[in-house]
Amino acid sequence: MDHTPAPVVKTPFTPATWTTRRGIATSSFCLGLWGTLVFWWYPFGIFMSLTGTLLAIISLVMGWKAGKDGEHLAWLGLFFAVTGVSLAIAVYRFQQMFFEGSSPGFPLPF
Repeated sequence: MDHTPAPVVKTPFTPATWTTRRGIATSSFCLGLWGTLVFWWYPFGIFMSLTGTLLAIISLVMGWKAGKDGEHLAWLGLFFAVTGVSLAIAVYRFQQMFFEGSSPGFPLPF
């Protein structure tokens, strides 16, 4: 009886690609947290938070997890990044109203 060996199936996923995917999910957390911590640096903080938001959305849509036990660090990254963007916009609008006297929306007739 002649046994033929099973065909070797090559997967496109290597340890390097899994490390990269975990790194994207982790970087969304790191950028979101850093953007929240420095939200008052107007162009830099909001850019870090927006980058963290983009990476978190990509990680969540693709289902990439990170962490020791496969936690979704992208959810935390999304939370911190949205918080950083909200704080940056709120502080910027407050400064416009307080120092320049301009209203944040369209001018009211009264």
